[in-house]
Amino acid sequence: PKVRVSAMQSSSLPQTDRLVCTGTGFYPAEIEVKWFKNGQEETEHVVSTDVIQNGDWTYQVLVMLETSPQRG
Repeated sequence: PKVRVSAMQSSSLPQTDRLVCTGTGFYPAEIEVKWFKNGQEETEHVVSTDVIQNGDWTYQVLVMLETSPQRG
């Protein structure tokens, strides 16, 4: 798959950013996307869309993580 990570300010939580991982162009539809911080899997505040079928037999998914920015 092609993977892109972007950041945007969260509208629901002040002082929080939303990291968005976009996975596109994969086939078959089964995919697992995980967020890690310092080698540990992040499971709280993670939201994923359903896998969406594109018109060319490939699929895409968005997986978002709400996090507070920290230095270092």
